[in-house]
Amino acid sequence: MNKKMGSKVAGLLLSMGMVLSACSGHATSGAGSTGSSDAANGDVIKIGAVLPLTGVTAYYGTTIKQGIDLVLDEIAAQGGINGKKIEVIYEDDKGTPAEAVNAAQKLITQDHVSAIIGAHSSSNTLAMRDVTEREKVVHMTPASGADSITEPGHPYMFRYTLYNGQQGPALARYVTGKLNLKDVAIIAENSDFGRTGAEAFKKTMENEGLGNVLSLEFYKQGDKDFYPQLTKIKNLNPSAILISGNITEGAQLIKQIRDLGMNTQLFGFASLANDKFIELAGKSAEGIISIGTFEPGDYNYFPNSKKMVETYKQKYGKNPDMQVANGYGSMQIFAEAIRLAGSGDREKIREAMKQLKDFQGVTGPVTFNENNQSYQMLIFEKLENGKYVVMGSDKDMK
Repeated sequence: MNKKMGSKVAGLLLSMGMVLSACSGHATSGAGSTGSSDAANGDVIKIGAVLPLTGVTAYYGTTIKQGIDLVLDEIAAQGGINGKKIEVIYEDDKGTPAEAVNAAQKLITQDHVSAIIGAHSSSNTLAMRDVTEREKVVHMTPASGADSITEPGHPYMFRYTLYNGQQGPALARYVTGKLNLKDVAIIAENSDFGRTGAEAFKKTMENEGLGNVLSLEFYKQGDKDFYPQLTKIKNLNPSAILISGNITEGAQLIKQIRDLGMNTQLFGFASLANDKFIELAGKSAEGIISIGTFEPGDYNYFPNSKKMVETYKQKYGKNPDMQVANGYGSMQIFAEAIRLAGSGDREKIREAMKQLKDFQGVTGPVTFNENNQSYQMLIFEKLENGKYVVMGSDKDMK
């Protein structure tokens, strides 16, 4: 089965048959209304979204945006939430922490948003967190994996998606337990996301005696030549290789692995579980196993996703992928929190987020723990004939 995305801004959500009331709107970077410094005032509740809409990681940002926009369309069709219009103001962080910080500051001080979704990359989310915590604005990342994002002491920071401390151990147990591959080499992006994912995998292998990590090699985002690291790995003759990085470098890595004559079983984190990666890597990626939190059309694992999948396919002519689901799910959560809060008051929204218990979101039930981390069921997917096929879940392994 496949994955993909889309874009726009228009309104907010209807969830679990709850009818919302008012109307909705949208804005692109730099747009928005002046409004009061009190985000709860007026007929419009504004949400900020900081995403990479240009640059190397733009695919992730545009697809997350498409998911958000689907929920906005649903809300607009229902007339809004609690008599209020909902507006999302998008800011492009261009994939850099400095731009993410500037975007967060603008959204809070100029646009007076009630809450912020973002960013995609862990480094950008961590940079934004300093701003949102200081200003006491609810901040939820739809996609960042670094464990430290939801460490204790940050009451306004929430995470919708999985984290590396979840996916690293799960993949280590799957590789060694289900597939009996005991000698693993890791090549990772030298970023908050890449390092923490690799370290979580390695630590689990060592602490649980699952097997051997033969090598841990790093590269920088934007690198194109991975032959020096891969030659070292080839000489170690691993039974599996883990790629802890994003799609552009990940696709090039796999091509060079195959070019060196290695037919080793490949694994990747959720960042590689999308159609753009398949497009970039081509046939070299056939057989890779990735972790994910969503697969369109698999209603055994994701029974709440049918409406989203059908709406997305009708609008974009293709299946949504995990990042669309992350954007959709994050906006579902904010919509429900605003409904429960009864306004756009920042503190009331935060309190409502904490009250959510088993909220039936698109990827499954959502509850935030004491550190504002949600649990996401993980699935293991294998690329077969150009499409990801679900092999099982972390729940199946328990």
